[in-house]
This record gives sequence, C-alpha cells and structure tokens, in this order.
Amino acid sequence: DPALLELCQPLLAQCNAAFTAWYEQLHGAGSVKDLVRLQSFITRYRPFPNENSLLRHIDGAHVDGSAILALPTDSPFTGGGVTVWEGTPEVTYKYPMDPGDLCLLDNYVWHQGNPITAGERWSLVIFYAVSNKTAQTSNTQRLLQTMKRAALDKQKEQGELEVEGAVTATATAGEEVEASANASESGVIG
Repeated sequence: DPALLELCQPLLAQCNAAFTAWYEQLHGAGSVKDLVRLQSFITRYRPFPNENSLLRHIDGAHVDGSAILALPTDSPFTGGGVTVWEGTPEVTYKYPMDPGDLCLLDNYVWHQGNPITAGERWSLVIFYAVSNKTAQTSNTQRLLQTMKRAALDKQKEQGELEVEGAVTATATAGEEVEASANASESGVIG
C-alpha cells in the first residue's frame, strides 16, 4: 500500500540511520556501501499458543543485519522482549524491549522473541543488506562457523564430545550502541 509506505517513511529512515551507524561501528567505517531493506514487516504477539513468541532462529543467509523496533500498543503486555545468544562459549543476553526500544542484530546471531503472558506486543522487523562483498564473504564464513558450532553442541549434548580447558573469547553486549558496537553482534537502543 503506497499510502502506508509514505506514512512509515520517517520511521523507516530513523531505523536505517540507527542501523547504519551501529553496523559501521561494528564492521568499520564505509562497511555499508548501499543499505537495502530486504524485507520490512510487523509482527503481533498474543498470549495464545503459537502466537506468544518466536522461537530461537537466525534471520537468513542473505541478511547482513536486522532491526527489531518495539511498537506502542493499546493492550500493554507482560513478558516479551528479545533473547540473544552470542560467542563461544555461548552467552545469553535478555533485552526487555519496551515500546520505542530498537534491537540491532548482526547476521547469523541466534535470537528469539520471548513469550508474552498477557496483552499484545507489536514489533517492526527489518532485514537489511549492506551490499558489501567483504561483508558477504565474512557472512559465509560466519554461517559455516555457526553450523559447525551447532554440530559440536549437538555432539556434546549427546555425550559424543567432551571439551575441557578450552580457551575462548566471548563478545559482550552493552546497553547502548556505543558500548556494544565494538565488541558485540547485538545491541539495544532505548
């Protein structure tokens, strides 16, 4: 609907600007060559089975990053928010996501929309591409690492693999973009 798109342009422009600034802090100046919104949609969560959350997932092979904007609602909700899993070993971050908060995610970051128990939660979700060959190569490498980590985790769960004394580095997430962008693959503004 062209009228709806026109109405949403200022909000989409603000999301684009926030994503670009955050992405370039994370990946370096100039890493966003040509920002493209691959897909934009609104999700509604209600406290009913199969409508109250979106289980753990990544956003797709061609998505360089995502934005999740918590929207205002006439029916305030209980619960909700976003959980993000990052690093090796895996660290869990939970973001409450009040209306107006913006969660930015790098590609291949596991996350989920947490269950609500009352009310309605609305979110604007945007999938971005940055049109950068270097980032796309990095994305492929990260996808392979993510798949390898998932296979190793499954082996470990099944008792087929024991890992002791492993030395790894983990990324940490901050509450503000400036604090999180240099070290983390996710961040929340709000």
